[in-house]
Amino acid sequence: MRPADAGAFALPAAAAALLAAALLFGGGSSDTRLFWIGGAALLVAAVAVVWRPPALTGPALGFLLCLGALAAWQALTIEWSIEPSRSWDYANRGVVYFGFAALGVLLAGVPRSRIAGALGALFMFTIVIALAGKVFAGIEPDYGRLARLRWPLAYWNQLALIAAMTVPLGLWLAGRRDRPLRARVAGALHVFVALVAVVLTFSRFGIALAVIGALVWTWIERDRHESLGALVAAVPPAVVVAVVALALPGISDNGATHHQRARDGAILAALLVAGAAVTAAVGWVALAREPDVAARRRLVRAGAIAVAGAVVLAVVVLAVRAGGPIDFLHARWKEFSTTQSVNNVQRLGSTSSGNRWLWWQQSWHAFTHHPGGGTGAGTFGLTSTVAAHNSIQATVEPHNTPLQFLTETGIVGFLLYAGVVAFVVLGVVRGPRDRATLVLGLVLAVAWVHSLVDIDWSYVATQGPLFVTAGVVTARPAQAEARARSVIPLAATALCALAALYSLFAPWYSRHRVDAFFNAADRGDLSAAHAALDDAHALNPLSIEPLLLLGTLEDSDQPFVDATKREPRNPETWYELATHYGNDKQWGRAYAAATRSYFLDRYGPAGKPGTGNVLNVARCHVHPDSPQCPVRG
Repeated sequence: MRPADAGAFALPAAAAALLAAALLFGGGSSDTRLFWIGGAALLVAAVAVVWRPPALTGPALGFLLCLGALAAWQALTIEWSIEPSRSWDYANRGVVYFGFAALGVLLAGVPRSRIAGALGALFMFTIVIALAGKVFAGIEPDYGRLARLRWPLAYWNQLALIAAMTVPLGLWLAGRRDRPLRARVAGALHVFVALVAVVLTFSRFGIALAVIGALVWTWIERDRHESLGALVAAVPPAVVVAVVALALPGISDNGATHHQRARDGAILAALLVAGAAVTAAVGWVALAREPDVAARRRLVRAGAIAVAGAVVLAVVVLAVRAGGPIDFLHARWKEFSTTQSVNNVQRLGSTSSGNRWLWWQQSWHAFTHHPGGGTGAGTFGLTSTVAAHNSIQATVEPHNTPLQFLTETGIVGFLLYAGVVAFVVLGVVRGPRDRATLVLGLVLAVAWVHSLVDIDWSYVATQGPLFVTAGVVTARPAQAEARARSVIPLAATALCALAALYSLFAPWYSRHRVDAFFNAADRGDLSAAHAALDDAHALNPLSIEPLLLLGTLEDSDQPFVDATKREPRNPETWYELATHYGNDKQWGRAYAAATRSYFLDRYGPAGKPGTGNVLNVARCHVHPDSPQCPVRG
């Protein structure tokens, strides 16, 4: 094999391996896995650029510039962030996604039909693995506690997003008359498996996006409706399997026993096999026929009218039962804005936003107080903790990615994010009009709409594939052609890659050294424990955890004071300082620090009732006549 041929094969293979690792081993929102997967993505992208420098123009250049500037701006927000360490982690996430986006641009020479096919295969494999966790009770024991389908992505809504994106990819594959019939039938099976999986996640928005994705693709290919046979083959068995699965306690009930899960998992396996067989059989017949376009258009039109009529009838019935349209809308709005959603199958009939309306308000209010630069990348968790009235109403992200950038990185970060989205849209609009490009654009549209109601940015499992796809659709195939190597750009690429890798490494290894501290402390090796904390603090001086542990180990005030200076708006740091002062019987200082913690978050640690609360204890030493203090004999 010639070196050029080897390089042309190596990059797509490496990209596929990275995406498979992100999907199957992403570790949810963990920053630990981000180091390994993201570091590999950056390294592969840097080597590819050095080996074959691309000639960037148009949307691809604008896309990468905006995304790189967004990651740099996130890093810059560390300067004023209310949680600098968290902002560093979030800036690293932006750098990793830049690496995946660069891989996508570098894959511009690969036919987009291959990209779409590979993406569909990876998504399909992930969903099959997820369903295996339900079929075999021993794979994911946590399903005994919470039934929502989520493994291996760790979060049900992200798995629902994968399933929703698989539906148009499956329909696209089923409609390819240039492919063998067995490949087209495989597309119908994609749709069947994805629809069953998305229902078992109990994600209402994911189900809606899967349906909308199917409808939009049906509209896109309205000239011949090539994939209509896949819908006819896949939807009825998927509905039957999903409905029966929801009726199985071992599949849909929280707190199911291992015996229930094993028994109902076997039933689900039989249902999936039977449903797949029906889908394949019907699909083989329906997709083999030369389409009667006029008849299919009449069928689509009749189906659309029937579905629209059913929806209107259902709304009318519900409105009448609620006492009229005004009362109906008021009840639905009240449920959306105030009712806490539940993590069981009953949520499928609810319109609750799951506290999202509250979180969006918290996010907007934080933006209005810090419009220029925001509160710092990744800091909404602290914003929400301080703003919420209880722990149930607090979250780490506002469940709306554009709004999150607005509140955390200000108007500058939001505009850069908008630029990223705009250049992706421009790449799709100005790109080839082949169906592979259109389905990739639809996949990106589904993902962006989903990001309006969830925390997608924190999951490399979904964002890795999406940024690769975005890079592909923004680049033109000609951009894959190599241009002459120049020493200065290549040196700059290598230097930036090394800086990015160190930025990923330092906080990751700092956390590793914190773990080493606990291991050494358990052994009683105080010297090794102290050295581990020194290393952790040196690697990540922005993190407060090594400081708090160091203060405890040395029984010293200064590390606790430094932690409050590092995060002065964090009620936890002030409460830890108060606890330290209380242990040293410095009640005046303990009372001042605990009071500061209380006013930052009156529902936090300093606001808890009881004699064990440092604020209550310190108050009674400083003000023994306070009404809250017991009478001393």
